[in-house]
Amino acid sequence: MVCALLIENNNPLPANWRKTLTTEGISLKVVSSPATAIKSLQATSTDFIVISGLPALVDIHQFCQQVRQAEAGLKVRNDLPILLVAAPEDYDAAIALLDAGVDDVWLQSISSTEFLSRLRAVIRRLRSLQADQFRRGDFILQPRSRQAWFGGINLNLRAEEYELLELLISSPDRVFSESILLRLIWPQAVAPNPLQLSEIVTELNYKLAVAGSPESLELLYGLGWHWRSQPSGPESNSSSSNGDASLMPNHQSIWERYRHEYWQRLDEIALTLTGWDQMPALKRTEAYRHAQTLAGALGSFGFEQGSQSARILAVGLHALELEPQVNPATLTTILEQVQQLRVLLGAAEAISPVQLPSAMAPAVPRKAQQRPYQIEVWSRDRCWVETVATQANLRGLRVTTRIDLDSAIAVFEPQGVDLLILDVEPQQLTDLQLVNWLQIQPSLSVLLISDDSLNNRVQAARMGSQRFFPKPISAEVLIDQAVTVLEAQATPATVLIADDDPAVLSYLQQLFHPWGWQLTVCQRGEQFWEALTSSQPDLILLDATLPDYNGLDLCRVLRSDRYWLNQPILILAERHDADLVQQAFRYGADDVITKPIVGAELVARIHNRLDKYRQLQRLTATDHLTGLVNQRRGREVLSLLAGLAQRYRQPLTLILLQITPTAEPEALASAVQMEQMIELANRLQRCCRREDVVARWTDQQFVLGFYGMDCDFAIQRLEQVRSLLQEGDASAKRSRPLPIQISVGIAEFPLHGTDLSSLIEAASHSLRQAIALGGDRIRVAESRTTLRNAPSFDPLA
Repeated sequence: MVCALLIENNNPLPANWRKTLTTEGISLKVVSSPATAIKSLQATSTDFIVISGLPALVDIHQFCQQVRQAEAGLKVRNDLPILLVAAPEDYDAAIALLDAGVDDVWLQSISSTEFLSRLRAVIRRLRSLQADQFRRGDFILQPRSRQAWFGGINLNLRAEEYELLELLISSPDRVFSESILLRLIWPQAVAPNPLQLSEIVTELNYKLAVAGSPESLELLYGLGWHWRSQPSGPESNSSSSNGDASLMPNHQSIWERYRHEYWQRLDEIALTLTGWDQMPALKRTEAYRHAQTLAGALGSFGFEQGSQSARILAVGLHALELEPQVNPATLTTILEQVQQLRVLLGAAEAISPVQLPSAMAPAVPRKAQQRPYQIEVWSRDRCWVETVATQANLRGLRVTTRIDLDSAIAVFEPQGVDLLILDVEPQQLTDLQLVNWLQIQPSLSVLLISDDSLNNRVQAARMGSQRFFPKPISAEVLIDQAVTVLEAQATPATVLIADDDPAVLSYLQQLFHPWGWQLTVCQRGEQFWEALTSSQPDLILLDATLPDYNGLDLCRVLRSDRYWLNQPILILAERHDADLVQQAFRYGADDVITKPIVGAELVARIHNRLDKYRQLQRLTATDHLTGLVNQRRGREVLSLLAGLAQRYRQPLTLILLQITPTAEPEALASAVQMEQMIELANRLQRCCRREDVVARWTDQQFVLGFYGMDCDFAIQRLEQVRSLLQEGDASAKRSRPLPIQISVGIAEFPLHGTDLSSLIEAASHSLRQAIALGGDRIRVAESRTTLRNAPSFDPLA
């Protein structure tokens, strides 16, 4: 109900107006003076204020100041609407009060119809303001901006995280199943699967815990997700401790039956922590999923303290994943938390306590940047900036947008900014302020966009931009290139130096340190191969006069090995010797550096070789048309996932898609077919998770690999994929139906195959069956026993 405060002096509100207020469902409180109104505002909730007539102007002026500045301890919004109803002869004096804080002036001579219309407009604005923000305890949520605060701390939620928080915090007594959540939060777009939903909840709970919230989202096994409020008061605390001491009777038998599985989850977390740096990302992710599962399940079984401990453990694992350099003391602390939780659950003897490896043991460097990338987008085109920001947010980037170039330069803080996307007009390329500013930001990566001309490209290169894009360019292509640059920056190169001169080694270590390169040193030729295989370097620096085996011999050895065939190799020579240089290049060296070493020149040459090597790696792993990984790289990743699935007993579903145009081939020009294939690849990437494998297998075949997803759920997911490919995405601009048929063959590990070859064979066999039945359908592989009797065929055909 809307509540209004009416201040009546000697000029009461017209009776028909007051009746209209009641008819519109407005609760009306009447006071006789502004001073009395202040007391009323302190005691009761008010949505807007009506002042009837003109009491002393000084009183109204002072009253408005108190409201607008929240003086006298007023617990009201300082934007509370204030309406003044004045007689026609007082109109000029009333208008003067607008500067004092009055929002609008209504004349007593207006008709009842006009009064009603104005009143309804005020109510609509009030509801809009109320929708802009609402409170739940210490939480403040703003639905329009999708922002949320806890205790004054901005939670910095993504759109899907905010939707989850708003839905569950608004219904604290309701439990939502996964299917209902997926349908409510993603009604139009392609919904994520339950695994992704669990990741979103984990990330949200982590942000809540960092902000200090004792409340979180909790999974009730067999039911769904709900908002878990922290128990308060002595009764709640005693019941919580009792829940840890003895389980609820109806849960006792269930706990006894399944407790070993929860103990095993703790053991797997502990084993992951012992070799954290060497563990693959999937294994580390699985560890804090185990912790999140424990947090929800233990609460369901009555272990309130255990549930809270598991939640703290999940937060610690998530924070550990974000650390660029792991602190052994932090690992020890988290391992102690695991052990304490094991004792709490009666599993102290499940495995022997795990000891952390010695802190002196060299750790394998973590190459991937864990924190979200921060980029800035500067352009005068507001609409284009918003489109780029939307695409960046979809890729997990944090974006700051600026419209005014001059003010952007003035307020720019380089700390924490990984990339700048700069959209400028041609005349701005010679702006001295901009050119000079970019020159003092040598470490800032810049992608520059302007009109296409050679002069503009030269000016952009002189300004230090890493990429130049001619207008127009789509936001999706731009963000793809930005991610490529960011990932290259976030992956520190590993350099192997083979030299026996301690002075040179010391100099090179100091020279390379500011660039973040990981260095491995080898002082004798006989130690080279061991250092090579253990460090897996991106670039190799060889001294031509190394003892035992000189650098030229080692260069020949590397070029004769298929694995190191394309690795960048630089030769260090004591002097410039034409014969030695010729011999070095003949043996396969990429460059020759003569001593004394010029530091800036050596760094520039290494940067050049590393950039070319990475580009070659991307080209050899990427399909040139669609930008997806090619078959060779797809096989490597799928083989890795198959090994993980076998090791950790997880499902792996392999999907083989055959794309067939429904139009006559001669009716489709080659350019149109290429455009359709690119559009198909983009849509496939949009509807799959980041960890999924999406590869172009042959001209008209794609392969999808879903780790941790069984065949039944993959089919549900695939129906969404087919809908997005054939009908288009209603939420995506320029998305249109494509005239294609999609035939699908599916195989699941270990039901239809125990290795990659057998999975591909089973999926290809089922695809052939789908095509033989007329195509445009999904076919699941048969059992392995049936496949043994099937005729042989080429799985890549």
